[in-house]
Amino acid sequence: MPFSKITRRALAGAAVSVALAAMSLGAQAQTPTAIRIASVNPPTAESLVFVQKVADRVTERTQGRVTFRLFPSGQLGTTNDSIEQASQGQPVITYTSASFMAGFGVPELSVIEGPFIVANNEEGERLAFSPLLQGWYDQLAAKSGIRVIALNWFDGPRHMIGNAGYGKPESLKGVRMRVPPVETWIKTFEPLGVVATTVEAAEVYSALSQGVVAAAESPLTGLRASKWFEVSKHITLTGHFNLFTGWVMSEATFKGLSAGDRAILLEEFRKGGQELSKVSAERGAAIRKEFEAAGVTFHEADIPAYRKMTASFYTSFPKWPAGLHEKVLAAAAGK
Repeated sequence: MPFSKITRRALAGAAVSVALAAMSLGAQAQTPTAIRIASVNPPTAESLVFVQKVADRVTERTQGRVTFRLFPSGQLGTTNDSIEQASQGQPVITYTSASFMAGFGVPELSVIEGPFIVANNEEGERLAFSPLLQGWYDQLAAKSGIRVIALNWFDGPRHMIGNAGYGKPESLKGVRMRVPPVETWIKTFEPLGVVATTVEAAEVYSALSQGVVAAAESPLTGLRASKWFEVSKHITLTGHFNLFTGWVMSEATFKGLSAGDRAILLEEFRKGGQELSKVSAERGAAIRKEFEAAGVTFHEADIPAYRKMTASFYTSFPKWPAGLHEKVLAAAAGK
């Protein structure tokens, strides 16, 4: 019957159209996404050593659909520069911390980098992937076009390095200290009376050696990679920050990946953070011995005094909702 014939022809045509569409989508899926990895850290930094491993695993697991090229030592500009590039939709993934992200539409993120916020990496990992923070990550993507991939790349507690020991917080008063131009850092160190001085990470070595600044701060792994211990021979074990560092990228680039490739990216970057955190913790004692052999003197800090002196941090952000500090502490504890 004519109706039957027309129906069969229509179905046959539809089948061909579906097949062609599938072939077209398959071809599009095969087009590789080339992502630039940006960091102000030197190529010897542990974060870059591990991100190269992560990048290789992602490329292998996606069968070449996602590729990476590394740009260390600020080759793509400052951290803020590369974050701006990502927010504009460029295929950039950059190493940063939660406090930098707070300036891109989600001020609550700055609370997790307050002084002494978590006791160890386990609490940090729990907080970084908690429902509370996942909600903030989604807000960040919607407001600024930036997608958090993983902020669990803990490279150890940060300590102070300088030309003297700073066992008591009062001993920092008037000291010209390298402090990044980030609100969380500034509001942590202002109560300590330091003269906060902005110096890009790649220039701190020369700034310390030339006396432009007398002190700086970094985890032991970072001090080793940057070699600041060659020109400043005193390290005070304050452990004031355990920064939520890691990787963020363009939301547009992230959404451009298939659901499967996005899952691989998230999984591998979280795994890379866990690997880095484990190695950083294990290497702390060895690095200390290495530094002592190079003439570095370690000083213990009066931690309760530092906690008390920096406690004003948690009441200095008017944009924070009431009870934010308590919510974060509960999320870190898994409550």
